[in-house]
Amino acid sequence: MATSPAGSASAPKGDVMQDLEVRSPTPSAGTPDLMAKVLASAKAKPGQPSKPQILTPRAPAPPKAEALLEIEARKPPGPQAKKPAAPPPLKGPGARQAPAYVAAAAAAAAKAAAIKAAAAAKQEAAPAPAPAAPPPAAPAGPPSAASLIDDTAPWLPEEADRKTAFLQVFRYWHAQVRPEFAHKARPALLFLVTALPVMVKARDTLVALDLWEPHGDQSREKRDQHPSWKKYCEFLPRAQQALQELDDYRHLSLLTALDDLNGRIIRAEKKFREGAAEPAKGRR
Repeated sequence: MATSPAGSASAPKGDVMQDLEVRSPTPSAGTPDLMAKVLASAKAKPGQPSKPQILTPRAPAPPKAEALLEIEARKPPGPQAKKPAAPPPLKGPGARQAPAYVAAAAAAAAKAAAIKAAAAAKQEAAPAPAPAAPPPAAPAGPPSAASLIDDTAPWLPEEADRKTAFLQVFRYWHAQVRPEFAHKARPALLFLVTALPVMVKARDTLVALDLWEPHGDQSREKRDQHPSWKKYCEFLPRAQQALQELDDYRHLSLLTALDDLNGRIIRAEKKFREGAAEPAKGRR
């Protein structure tokens, strides 16, 4: 029987196995057989399962930011090490400065306080002044004629003799005034008693001649030359000045209330000398 070449399908089984053994590499003496070691280890400890090796769990990796900080901390100091930048200033309205006038007012107040303190210290150091003597008591009774005279009044006559004559008449008249009316019987009232009737008479004369309110230049010229108009113009400014010294009559006008003012002044003068008129008998 012819033999089939090695590796053919028709070759016997024994030949194939023999052929495989022949082809398998022979282990060298210097290289240990791995299978032999494993089998020897298993035979040495029968019935004891091998203990599994327990691996120690690794520590969790630090966060990235902490790792970077740790790396920066490990760097040696040198020019490459960077200083941490300062945080930027907060934006927003800062502290408001006080206006200039507030500082000026505070300085003025401090100066005033210093002056006041210095004055108080000086006053304490100065001796106490002696008490002033009380003023002499005013004499009781009505005022005298001399106390009511003002020889510088603008309504008095400019001529010295006429002024002296008028003041002499006033002293004589004031002596006849009742005491309760002495403070109202002033020289100005006596002057109006004599001046207002003259002004009323001068006006009535001009009215009768139709010259009080002239209608043309010819009538105006005729009025200006008339003695009554000159007399009226002489007394008008002086009577106005004297009227301002009398509180009871200064509200009346010499131009629109001449007759009313004249009547009141005459009645007041008579009342000052004779007193208040007694009511008629039988009247209540």
